[in-house]
Amino acid sequence: MKKILFILSILLLTFSHSLLGQTTFLLHGVHVPPKNHANFESQEIEYSSLLAQDFVNSGKLRGWALLKRVSGIGHGQDYKFNYFWVHAFDNIEQMVAHKDSPFWTKFEEKFGFKNSKLKGNGISKSGTYYFMIQDEFSTGPGKYIILNDGKANNIQTAIDLGKETGKIFKKNSKKTGMKGWGVATIIAPQDKHNDSNIFYWDSYDSLEGVMKHLANQAAVSDIPVDMSTKFLNNFPNGFTHRNVTEVIAQTKPKN
Repeated sequence: MKKILFILSILLLTFSHSLLGQTTFLLHGVHVPPKNHANFESQEIEYSSLLAQDFVNSGKLRGWALLKRVSGIGHGQDYKFNYFWVHAFDNIEQMVAHKDSPFWTKFEEKFGFKNSKLKGNGISKSGTYYFMIQDEFSTGPGKYIILNDGKANNIQTAIDLGKETGKIFKKNSKKTGMKGWGVATIIAPQDKHNDSNIFYWDSYDSLEGVMKHLANQAAVSDIPVDMSTKFLNNFPNGFTHRNVTEVIAQTKPKN
């Protein structure tokens, strides 16, 4: 009995450490009026990306990116956000620490003037969503990313099938132009306003690759029919959102 309890304690300890070390990220969606897009992007590239890179280099942030929803797909009013900031963290502790002391509070220290002097961009419809990564791969920075979320009948099935899919995607990534993929569960919010319980992303080196992916070509064409059927059966209402985004700016890995 003592031996069994000892083994259980080791397993629980290992499991708790794996949770503590599990990588997380947040998506912060905003709406920027079209007339301000150029100025907004310029400010993000010139200032925010440098501040974020400092935090990556110092180990306070795993990574950062600014994504722009590709226009000309559907009706603009059907989409709440047209830009997404992505903040990636090594764990929840780092994520919470950054929330208390984010990189943009270092603006004046780095650039010598207050960010309030920058021209405003009319940002509205702000919303922030937190995720825990269950599996992922990256072969390098992508140029376009599909952001997918939905409500799965069984979350564990969605994760398990996602992991199998990810292995196939990675194996054939060179021929398909896929640069990265991942599956994540939702940390917050968890309420009636956010019906999704699972999140995936698909990164490609071109918009053509993204369009082929959405047409069940590119990397998707390598998925066995039985696996695709199981995946779709677990999402009876399909994905809630499938945002096609372009990478405007992103940090590099820690020096």
